[in-house]
Amino acid sequence: MVGMCRLLGFAAPDARSLADAVGAVQMATFCAMARLHDDGWGAAWTAGDGGAVRTQRSPRSGHEDPALAALTTATPARAGLVHLRLASSGMPVAPENTHPFLDAGTAFAHNGAVKPVALLEGLLPDPVRHRLQGTTDSERYAALVRHRAAQLGDLAAAAASVVAQLAPLFPSSSLNAVVLTARELVVVQASAGARVPHEDFDASGLAEHELPTGHRTGYYQLWRRRSPDGTVVFSSSGLRTDGWEPLAPGTVVSVDLRTLAERVVPVTAGAPAPAPRPAPLPAQGRHDSHERADRAMVGT
Repeated sequence: MVGMCRLLGFAAPDARSLADAVGAVQMATFCAMARLHDDGWGAAWTAGDGGAVRTQRSPRSGHEDPALAALTTATPARAGLVHLRLASSGMPVAPENTHPFLDAGTAFAHNGAVKPVALLEGLLPDPVRHRLQGTTDSERYAALVRHRAAQLGDLAAAAASVVAQLAPLFPSSSLNAVVLTARELVVVQASAGARVPHEDFDASGLAEHELPTGHRTGYYQLWRRRSPDGTVVFSSSGLRTDGWEPLAPGTVVSVDLRTLAERVVPVTAGAPAPAPRPAPLPAQGRHDSHERADRAMVGT
């Protein structure tokens, strides 16, 4: 099984809950997708005033989790993101493997699997590698984007650069991501070669009509909706997308939280950096979807 996750992010002109930004029905629909994506959930949010980005994460399923419902309906923010995880085989369900990954004021959530992990980790310099806390490919992808952003001084350009570097090395991977800082929301649509995991849908125990909207036909497509007041919402498949726009393949969209102005950076505009020699990783155990779910909640 490959990593399959759901992403939702927003930026607004004033503080509001995610449910207010997306709509109560759409928010309930998103949270219900935790029936399938049941290996943990996490959120990040900011007041958008240059203050700290905060996160809340749980390795428990978000399905009917009152903590997830409370956070999405009662936590005001200028911008935020939510992630529902369905872990790849071999990736333990544990707090340190739960998205979003927060470091240096940047929260990062990913939908996809970048394998082999050893090749990806080998692209990181030693000081960055030593800061890793979990075992996921997603955390390593996040670390590479943060490292490139520190080099370039531009988060969106860094994400485009990293995707341009990784896409030829991992042609069947989805690199879709939502990234949040105190000043910027960045969304990555880069999944042209990713295969829709139909066999995992079949094995989920859900009837065909219970599968979220678009999972069979556009699983990795990200969508964008802008409201008259300037609020912008991004979502992976599963919500009703009447009036929404699909993000173009191979693009990075940046939203300035002060002005809500958008900037689009094509992935081809990112200049890939030379790759250092990969470092091998120790073998990992098989995935157990709730083996460590008793380690219930992590707040940052």
